[in-house]
Amino acid sequence: MMGKEPATGEEIVSYCTKCKLDLDHTIVAMKEDKVARVVCRTCNGEHNYRDRSKKKATAAKKASTKKTTTPTKRRSSAKNPETLWKAALENTQRAEVPYNMSKAFKINDIILHKTFGKGVVLETAARKMTLIFEDKERKLVSSNH
Repeated sequence: MMGKEPATGEEIVSYCTKCKLDLDHTIVAMKEDKVARVVCRTCNGEHNYRDRSKKKATAAKKASTKKTTTPTKRRSSAKNPETLWKAALENTQRAEVPYNMSKAFKINDIILHKTFGKGVVLETAARKMTLIFEDKERKLVSSNH
């Protein structure tokens, strides 16, 4: 939200207390000029807004000052999300499955999300998975163990 103040009904990233992840939320209440309450776009849980970006920025700054022996690379920094998304779709033969947070998914599964559209599972971990959608990479909740 560069240059403009957030407003009710707009999308913002917040820490979801149910999903235990930083996810897209919809702003439902403001207190003066600050975001007060949000609704998670993944689980529909409503809670106070939690901005962890400052904590992450501080942690990233500390991490960048440490010496590492192996360079870290991010998948999405190499190409734009649309290119990664198209490549992921071309490299899988799996059927499209509607997203359900209580279902377990596998790498290369094609997920149909009612808000984000068609995505491909890139990684799975305990209770979450990373997907590439046409516009960006997102983490969603799943029952993966």
